[in-house]
Amino acid sequence: MMRLCRLDLTRYGLFTGHSLDFGSIKEGKPDLHVIFGPNEAGKTTAFEGYLDLLFGIPMRSPYNYLHSYDNMLVGGALGIDGSTVELVRIKKTRNDLLDANGDPVNAAVLLSALGGITREQYRAMF
Repeated sequence: MMRLCRLDLTRYGLFTGHSLDFGSIKEGKPDLHVIFGPNEAGKTTAFEGYLDLLFGIPMRSPYNYLHSYDNMLVGGALGIDGSTVELVRIKKTRNDLLDANGDPVNAAVLLSALGGITREQYRAMF
């Protein structure tokens, strides 16, 4: 099981240094978060940032309009099987998934937690 605890839109789209904190899970309590706002508030950008954290920043990302490709950075805290994992994704072709110390992390950590779901399947579900 995987849960988004915090999304860090550090340098992504029009966001700089912005975080969305969804708190920790409380056993036996409902856990649903809805993000709403007016058009052009950044809802889609935040969702795409989350997808880029999970699956990697595409080669031709449309979200480099404030931050250049080589400066794009999205991160967050993910609850994976009862543990909280801090991850950062940068725009690179290799070693683009990093831990909180900036060390490369094997993407299998996320692939396993996602159970083989692709970016397109995840997007369609939400």
